[in-house]
Amino acid sequence: MRPVSPAARSLAAAIALCCGCARASAARASAPATPATLDERSPAAPPAAAAPRYGEEPTVALAPVESAALDAVRERLAASGRPPRPSGALALAARALARRAAEGVAEPIGPAGRRAAMADGLAYDPAPAAFLVRGRADGLPAALADAVTGVTASHVGVGAAEVDGSTVLVLLASVRKARLSPFPRSVAPGATVTLSGALEGGLRRARVFATLPSGDVRELDASGDAAFRAPVTFSAAGRWVLEVVADGRGGPEVAALLAVDAGATAAAGPALRAAAPGEVAGDADAEAAVIRALNALRAAHGLSPVRSAPALAAAARRHSDRMRDAGRIAHVLPGSGELSDRLRAASVPYRRAYENVARGGTALAAHEAAEESPAHRGNMLQPRATRVGVGIARGQLPSGGPAVYLTEILVEPPDDGADSPLRPAARIRDALWRERARLGQAPLTADDALDALAAAAAEDMRARDATDPGDLDARALALRRTLAAVDVFVASAPEDAVRSANLRDRRFRRVGVGVATGDSRRFGPGRLFIAVIYTD
Repeated sequence: MRPVSPAARSLAAAIALCCGCARASAARASAPATPATLDERSPAAPPAAAAPRYGEEPTVALAPVESAALDAVRERLAASGRPPRPSGALALAARALARRAAEGVAEPIGPAGRRAAMADGLAYDPAPAAFLVRGRADGLPAALADAVTGVTASHVGVGAAEVDGSTVLVLLASVRKARLSPFPRSVAPGATVTLSGALEGGLRRARVFATLPSGDVRELDASGDAAFRAPVTFSAAGRWVLEVVADGRGGPEVAALLAVDAGATAAAGPALRAAAPGEVAGDADAEAAVIRALNALRAAHGLSPVRSAPALAAAARRHSDRMRDAGRIAHVLPGSGELSDRLRAASVPYRRAYENVARGGTALAAHEAAEESPAHRGNMLQPRATRVGVGIARGQLPSGGPAVYLTEILVEPPDDGADSPLRPAARIRDALWRERARLGQAPLTADDALDALAAAAAEDMRARDATDPGDLDARALALRRTLAAVDVFVASAPEDAVRSANLRDRRFRRVGVGVATGDSRRFGPGRLFIAVIYTD
């Protein structure tokens, strides 16, 4: 027997993250076609005349080599827990990838091919691991089982193809995080269809995002928690990418990802690229290449570029190192804390911060996976973000293949008023005035005595790094007022003062505003300590 040379590669993405498009059809394998039923527990396939839909596992007739490989893989993975369930959708996707390899396509199981194959097979798993082995058919099942040692999966699919007497075998393995109700692969432009399903694995609070044919990102109205519903109106013709994101132990996770065509299938679109990007030598150069790709996306949408910030880059590298050491993609890892905690520890000031985490065979492949996730793409297209930190860490998959862990942190810096002709207190008053007008309420009157009290209180809070105003309301009443209320908070811009709860109370006619700027051990650097006093 000729030696078998297994090659194993994997992409995973998490927010943590990470589609492609092709027509749905019954996949063909060039291996012998003696049928074997995939799994008696798999739901029956829809009638032949039915439109292809996600969420309906097709029944697939397996060739002997596919059946033998599936049994070997399930037996190997059962050693560390329950055997994974066979998935007809993943099997069809795996066959499409095997055909690509048999046809000599470069990077046959790379991100671009995998996304197209997943759509072709009607699989909505966001980031399945992919493994490929090539050689004589009789030795491939054992070789594939060896390749998946240490892999965790709830669902698997195997596909085969032949070329010049050699067999290519591909396995797709996924930890499925959601069960989708049937959802069409293609719709008529203008149609409204409800995306619904149930989260699994302890995930909660589903959110649904869409990348439109234009490449813009929109969050859709979703209801429910572990079970969710979100009406989707396909307002434009072309390829749409829908994504379900939910909260898990490690922060937000992508639970489902599916490409849908509204009208004629687009030849290209924001969800599909021609080929996976190659590696860039050197960590610093690879990180710079990711920033260039990020800014190219922003430029295509008319947004200004983001600048690399050393402190952000260092924070991103530390998080990528932690992900590599843990061998998983997550926003929250043991000992790392939330993004806000990590930025505070790094003394990075910010008003709003956004984080993408991903894993790929190269830094650019990991970024591309994030870019094609609607929620992550939305982070990249935040119009007010001006600074970015990109950090990578190189590691190895359980299969032995290369893995690059990627963290991208985009930040909207705090607004301390330095670039405004108005002082922060004046900007706060202006924001309060405008909000009162929007609410249809009588305007407030500035009061010098109240301003003095509020300014002293704000400076005291900054010095104590606290948000306790003490007896500020009593001191306001001492100014011969009969009614007084105080709102205090720590903010990152003067306009944040519209959060003031008492602003909506019609009984108040006068206001005093105080603000002090400084770094906080509790709340982070560059914060505004704000006190607002209302009286009659």
